[in-house]
Amino acid sequence: MRIAAVQMLVNNPRVIFGSAEVVEDFIEIPSPEASLVEGGHLAARTRAQVAPVLVQVWRGPHPDVGTVAFEGSVKLPDGSLFVLDAERLTVFSRKCGAPGSHRLTVRLDDVAEASRIDLVLDSGKNRMELSKLDAYPLPALAGVSAPLEPADILNLILTGFDRPQARLVNAVDLIIREWVVDTSQRAAVRRSARVRQIIEWMRSVFPSVELSELRRLGGVIDREVAGIADGRDGENAVRISDYAFKGLI
Repeated sequence: MRIAAVQMLVNNPRVIFGSAEVVEDFIEIPSPEASLVEGGHLAARTRAQVAPVLVQVWRGPHPDVGTVAFEGSVKLPDGSLFVLDAERLTVFSRKCGAPGSHRLTVRLDDVAEASRIDLVLDSGKNRMELSKLDAYPLPALAGVSAPLEPADILNLILTGFDRPQARLVNAVDLIIREWVVDTSQRAAVRRSARVRQIIEWMRSVFPSVELSELRRLGGVIDREVAGIADGRDGENAVRISDYAFKGLI
């Protein structure tokens, strides 16, 4: 799951990460010496003076995209992961778990000039498909160690802003599949809460659309899903999403 994200404007093309201890030196990745980083710091070469660099911190499941530039152990004495640019204009830290060693996977969209750095802590070894609809594919998930709950899968579907139509279709499809088999007393409350997650995602993807319109579309999605008794084929998800998507563009 994504637990933090920060965009950094950098002049020097290196972004450094590791423990919260004072940065005395770092090893640039990919590098054979990077396996010796225990207790120290790594750096990735990024684009500079062009556009922000996106740094995302994940725990376990994460999109299976980019090149794995490092995979190994990193010591976090206080459990915090520290990220900064070489000139220390931006400094960011995130409490990631218990003090001690953690498995760290670093994925870069380009190893020589990265615009996106994914820092994954305690990644599992399994992989799973995020989309159940072949016509609306999404990047698969890596780092999965145990079956994911619907809420976790929905969060991962709505983490990204690329492929908005595919994300919307898959999110609605997940809500439908959960709804048609959920016989609990809280099924309707859970369904509406899931739809509100979609509305919040829409606010970031479509900033020019008024919140009142997004809520109206959310109400349509909620009512349409409530009337479905069988959602196995994905057709309802496509139909509902097509209507909503046309109201957004």
